[in-house]
Amino acid sequence: MKNNRNSLMAIGSNLTAELDNISDMSKLIMANNEVTHYLKSSSSLGLRYSQNTVTAIFDIMSAYDNIYSIFVFKSDGTYVHTGRGITLVDKEIMDGPEWRKEIYEKAGGYVIRLNGGGAFTMKRGPFSMEPGEPILSFIRQINDLNTQETLGMLVINIPVSILEGTYKDADKTERKFCYYDINNNILSQGEVPDKLKNMNVSDSPFDQKVIKNLFSEEILSYYHIPDISMVIAGYERIGYEQIISKETAWMLIFILVITGFALVLISAFISVYITTPIQRLVQSMGSVKSGMFKRVSLSLPDDEIGHLKDSYNDMLLEINHLINELIDKEKSIQKAELEVLQEQIKPHFLYNTLDTIGYLALENSAENVYDALETLGDFYRKFLSRGDREISIEKEIEIVKDYLKLQKLRYEDVFEDAYEVQEDLLEVKIPKLILQPLVENSLYHGVRLKGEKGIIKISVYLKDDIIHIVVYDNGVGMSKKQIEDIMTSDNNKSFGFKGTIERIRYYYNCEDVYEIRSIEKEYTEVDIKIPFARGEKKDVQGNDY
Repeated sequence: MKNNRNSLMAIGSNLTAELDNISDMSKLIMANNEVTHYLKSSSSLGLRYSQNTVTAIFDIMSAYDNIYSIFVFKSDGTYVHTGRGITLVDKEIMDGPEWRKEIYEKAGGYVIRLNGGGAFTMKRGPFSMEPGEPILSFIRQINDLNTQETLGMLVINIPVSILEGTYKDADKTERKFCYYDINNNILSQGEVPDKLKNMNVSDSPFDQKVIKNLFSEEILSYYHIPDISMVIAGYERIGYEQIISKETAWMLIFILVITGFALVLISAFISVYITTPIQRLVQSMGSVKSGMFKRVSLSLPDDEIGHLKDSYNDMLLEINHLINELIDKEKSIQKAELEVLQEQIKPHFLYNTLDTIGYLALENSAENVYDALETLGDFYRKFLSRGDREISIEKEIEIVKDYLKLQKLRYEDVFEDAYEVQEDLLEVKIPKLILQPLVENSLYHGVRLKGEKGIIKISVYLKDDIIHIVVYDNGVGMSKKQIEDIMTSDNNKSFGFKGTIERIRYYYNCEDVYEIRSIEKEYTEVDIKIPFARGEKKDVQGNDY
C-alpha cells in the first residue's frame, strides 16, 4: 500500500513537471512585446499587430512539444491563434459567466479543462466535421505587468494523451491508472477498469480502499495533485494463488528437516574451529587505530588458526598497496572528467544563437548580422583560449560579456548587465569557464522567469586573502529549501552549477568555495570564493601582494 501511494505521488510529479513546461511557455508568451502590443492596440491597428503576434507565438511554440494550438484573446472578444491542425472555438460558451468564473478567481493562475469546458474542439481533418482527439486546454488570464489590469486571455491546447504519458511505464495488466477533473469526470482516454470509473473521489488529499477476495486483494486509491485541479486514481490487483500438491508438501517438509539438521552441524563446526579463534584475533586487532592498517602481533596455539596472523599481516601490506593504486587511478579519472567538463559548452546555446542570427538576416541590416557573427566568433575564440585550462579574470569576464551580448539578441528587453571589478585582480589566473554557467542560471532561472526587466551584475574583489567573484541577479530568487537542495538535486537547474563548484574544489583542493544568498521574488547572489596566495601577483603600483 505504501508503494501504491508512492506511485501515485510520482505520477502526479510527472504531470506537474509537464504542466510546468506549459506554464513556462505561457509566461514567455505573456511577456512578449508583440503580444502586449496586440492586446493594447486599437481596432485600427489590430491587423498589423495581429500578424506580428502570430509570428511571435509560433516561434515560441516551436520550441515545445505536444502543442496543438495557441489562442490569444483580447478583452473585446477578438483573437489570434496558431497551431497544428484545425481547432474550432465556441465563443458563446466562452462568454458565459460560469465558464469565466474560475479563471477570474485564479487571478492570473492557470485552469485546466477537457476541451476547454466545451469551448474548443479539434477537427479530425480539414474536410471532416467529426471531432478529433480530445484536448486539454491550459487557460489563464493575461494582466498588465505594471497596472495588473486585465488585457485578455491565453489558451494553450495540448493532447489529452499527455496524461497517459505520465504513467505509461507503471501501467500494467494488474495495475491501471486514470485522471479525474474537479467535477469527477474521467480525463484519461485509454482502457479504464470499471472499479475506477465508479470510484467515489472525496475532498481528502489521499485515500486507499482495500477489497479482499478469496485469492486476491484489490487496492483502489486516489491522490489530489497539489496546485492542480486534477486527481490521479489507481487500481491494483494482488494475487495469492498457490497450488501445492501433497507430494510436494511432504518433499518440502523433508528438505526443511534435513536443512535444519545440517545447519546445527555447521553452526557447531563454525563455533569450534572458526568463531572462537577469530574472536581472539579480533580482540588483538581492536587495538589498531581507525583508518590505518597495521600489522597484528598475536600468539595463537598451532592447533587453532595461528597461521592467520602471518596471512593477515601479508594481506594488510597488499591491501595498502592496492588502496594507493586505486586512489591514484581515481584521481586520474576525476581529473580527466573535470578537464572534459571544462572544455564543453551546451550546444543548445550555439543552436539558439544561430537561429537568432538567421532571424536578424531576414529582419535587419547586414551590419547587425555581421556584428552578431563577429561576437559569436569572438566568444568561441576566447572560450577555446588555445587549449589553456586557466585564463585571467579579465578574459573570463570578456567571455561573459560576449555571451550576454549574444543573449541580448534574443532577450533584448529582459535584462541589463553591469560589472564592478577590482583592477589589480584582472590578471589573476582562474579555472576557465566558471562564470558562464552561473550567468546562464541567473538569466534562465532568475531574471527571465520574473516577467520584468532585470539586472545581472558581476563583482570581483579581494578580501582576507580570498578573491570573491559574485554573480547577482534580481530575478525570482530561491527559498532556503531550494538553496539546501541545489548541490544534491539532479534537475537541469543545478547541473551546471554543481559541475562548476566541483571543478573549483578540485583545482584549489578546498571545500568552502561558494556561498548562496537569496530572497524569494527579490534577488539571488552566488559568491565564488577563490583562495589567493600573496606574492604570486603584483598590484597596480608594481608591489607584490
